[in-house]
Amino acid sequence: MRLTIKQKVMALITVFGLIVVSVISFLAVANIYDRGEKRISAYRDILLNERKEQLKNYVDMAISTISQQSREEAKKTIRNMKYGKSGYFWINDYNSFMVAHPDPRLDNTDTRDLKDPNGVYIIREAVKASKEKGEGFFSYHWRLPTEVKLQPKLSFAKSIPKWNWVVATGIYLNDIDALVAKEREKISSEAAAMTVKFVCVSLVLTFFLLLLAVTLVNRFINRPVELISTTLKNFNNDLTIRIPVTTHDEIGDLTRWVNDHFQHLQELIGMVADVTRRINSNAATIAATVGQQVGFATQLSSSIVEISTTMEEFSTSATQIAYHSQGVAEIGAKTLQDTKAGAAGVETLTGKMDEISGHNEADLREIVDLGRKSKEITKIMVIINNIANQTKLIAFNAALEAASAGEAGKRFGVVAVEIRRLADSVVSSTGEIEGKVTEIMDTVNRLVLASERSSREIREGLDYAQQSVTMLDNVVAGAEATAVASKQISLSTQQQQTASTQVVIALRDIEEGTRHSSSAMQQVNSIAKDLTELADDLKVLVDRFQLGQESPDAPT
Repeated sequence: MRLTIKQKVMALITVFGLIVVSVISFLAVANIYDRGEKRISAYRDILLNERKEQLKNYVDMAISTISQQSREEAKKTIRNMKYGKSGYFWINDYNSFMVAHPDPRLDNTDTRDLKDPNGVYIIREAVKASKEKGEGFFSYHWRLPTEVKLQPKLSFAKSIPKWNWVVATGIYLNDIDALVAKEREKISSEAAAMTVKFVCVSLVLTFFLLLLAVTLVNRFINRPVELISTTLKNFNNDLTIRIPVTTHDEIGDLTRWVNDHFQHLQELIGMVADVTRRINSNAATIAATVGQQVGFATQLSSSIVEISTTMEEFSTSATQIAYHSQGVAEIGAKTLQDTKAGAAGVETLTGKMDEISGHNEADLREIVDLGRKSKEITKIMVIINNIANQTKLIAFNAALEAASAGEAGKRFGVVAVEIRRLADSVVSSTGEIEGKVTEIMDTVNRLVLASERSSREIREGLDYAQQSVTMLDNVVAGAEATAVASKQISLSTQQQQTASTQVVIALRDIEEGTRHSSSAMQQVNSIAKDLTELADDLKVLVDRFQLGQESPDAPT
């Protein structure tokens, strides 16, 4: 089914309005029922708090009654205390033993395992609630005396510390559920009435909004769209037509765009008409120019053939140069290896010279040390001479004393003579030793001078060796540069050979392309004639549009 824009817009507005009403109604109804549930929950809490207060008052009243009695009287009193239709009290101790109960069968029994069908231990809960805080509430399920169905029951227990007793009672909550259900029905009926009222008001409001939307759509959308549609239907290739702009929204923008498009189309068709005339006039010129290009292409083909022959000869020469360059590169690499080996040998010689220089300096130090010790021997000889001279003096004095002593000093005189002779011998030996030491000192001095001269010559030789190493390093660097340059020359020659080969191939391709170009020029010539005919046809088509005025370049 084909729908107009007006029908589509109205349908969309209607659907949107219904969706909005539905969502708002749903949220409002949900809010109403949520508030109803909160009221019900609050009502239930009020009833439950009333029952808790009631239970607490019952237990407080029972404890105040039995607190003034003896234990046995208190038991009897608890068994007979009743309230309401089925309310009663019981007493158990902290060990969950039943102390007093309206049912005599439970007195003095272990009720620790007494539990409801849901697994709640009733007496244990009573003891727990009263021992922790002195009193407390606990819940469980139990049967009414007149019914079989389980009913929720709320109990309150409070301890009597002086007897280690717990007094407890409980009430059924089934009447609370009935009151809550009654309140729920009341709130549900109120919510239903409010929902119906709200939905009716929403529908009426939506109806009036739809009427307002229809009026606005007809004024601001449908009428401008119908005006655009009518103008375009009456176009009839008249590029001077313009659509009145009645709005300033998207439709107004669309109207202005259509008017601008007509204006641009009018200018474009005018330019196309002018271009058509120029194409028609230039097609013949193109045909003549193409004919000249065919002759030029023929001459170009002949020139390319000659260039191809020359490049083939150049490629052959480049191949020979590349071969010889490869040999030079190999010789350069061999020279580099030999130079590196020579440099390594000179470096080894320099190391040996360093070792010899070290040994020579060590020998020189030992010779100097020997000279110093020889000088110390001379000092010792001086001391020995002094001692010998003193000994001779002592021997002379002893001889004088022995002569003055007469017969008694003869033996002592002989000893004095021997001591003097020994001193003379020591002086004579010391003189010989001094002569030998002097000779040793002279020899040591000559050795020192010779060693210093040798050390200087060794250092000079080491310096020459270092210079030789430096020169060989420079030679190695030059050899490396030469080898790299040789490889680069070889590589460049190979690249030149490859390039010349590619040039030859390219020239052949150009020759082939020139032949194809000549053929293509002939086809272009034919196409230029076809273009002239197409320009005539295009002029006929352009003349179908009404441009409002003739172009100033139009033929008359």
